[in-house]
Amino acid sequence: MKDSARRAQHYHDLALEFLVLTRLTTADNIRENYRMMGTHYLAKARAELARAKKRASRTRLKVASVSALPQSS
Repeated sequence: MKDSARRAQHYHDLALEFLVLTRLTTADNIRENYRMMGTHYLAKARAELARAKKRASRTRLKVASVSALPQSS
């Protein structure tokens, strides 16, 4: 479970980096690529958290809420 939570945090951090880059980049095509990469990593983070929660429910452990992650638009 720690690996899943660690992976989710890593994906979340990557998503935030790419989403910040969308605000700093002036070229439209590059901005769109960064946005797509950010939303991709955000989806991976949410999937990894869901996987961690599923595993935790089998062992009755508690995992942090998904609501801590920003919502993609």
